[in-house]
Amino acid sequence: MKYAYVALALGLMASTASAQQVLDDSISKVGEENAKAAMAAVIDKLKDPVLAQFKSFTRPDPMYQQYPQNIVCGMVNAKNGFGGYNGFTPFGYHIRTKTTIILADSVLSSVGGELSKIAFKSLSCASALGVSM
Repeated sequence: MKYAYVALALGLMASTASAQQVLDDSISKVGEENAKAAMAAVIDKLKDPVLAQFKSFTRPDPMYQQYPQNIVCGMVNAKNGFGGYNGFTPFGYHIRTKTTIILADSVLSSVGGELSKIAFKSLSCASALGVSM
């Protein structure tokens, strides 16, 4: 019986891993493999990643970023502790360094909030997503 519960739990975990959804066709701008890597990295940092929504995948403008092909920018909407969605939040992911930055309110109001803003700006995702900082 104990093994049945373990199998059920593993089955539920596997089925929820694919519950994230992309709400537009922007993945083509960054490539499916890169988008999946960025989504996995963002999901790893979310408190409730099961029903995360993604949109607006893009890369920085080469005018502002020397190697834009190494960076994936986008927007993520995840549920909060009360079960409601927070609203779309910008994120940046550096493919080579595996660095993930999510500009959630909780991050910005934390001790390292200013450093997160600086890191996000260095990825050049703010201008790519049209986010004012």
